[in-house]
Amino acid sequence: MNCLENSEGDILEEITLPERRGILGSKTYKSINGKILKTTRMNFCDNCGFMLDLNKPVVICSTCGKKLCSSHCCTFEYQRRHYCQECVQQLLPLNIDGFRVLRCILAEVEPGKARKFGHMTHESYKQALSELLEAGYIERRGVSLLRSHKFLDKGLLAFHTYERAYSQDPTVKHFESELSDYLRGR
Repeated sequence: MNCLENSEGDILEEITLPERRGILGSKTYKSINGKILKTTRMNFCDNCGFMLDLNKPVVICSTCGKKLCSSHCCTFEYQRRHYCQECVQQLLPLNIDGFRVLRCILAEVEPGKARKFGHMTHESYKQALSELLEAGYIERRGVSLLRSHKFLDKGLLAFHTYERAYSQDPTVKHFESELSDYLRGR
């Protein structure tokens, strides 16, 4: 808070605060008991809380209007529009376990390897596989021992939408490392 004296002897008070969610920035002036109060609100990402850099693009979620920094974890691009994580999950749901299973299918590796490489429980693996099937990201082909899973276009779209954000997660980095080792050893 800064206090300045103007020419008439009135005190001018200036404060800087974080901006409210969904608003890009504002300045207000109030006269309180003959004093002028100037409030400047600084822009922060509504997702991660980091201060927005005026030299970098600010992204506005197409659904809810949150202001977002351009980091991989805060901004998701889907069908040429930008979304926050909560909104993209409503449009195109995919959790980290589903991402790892989908990654194995895209690499033409038996999806059960995602359980091994991702250190997933049997239940979380089955749940992820079921969610991928229900969402229409993959399809099951064949019967019994000859059964395989193939990705569909919607699955490829989901994978690319989440790839930037999920690839920053340490568990996914470890998973990718183990998958790469496996693919080199085939």
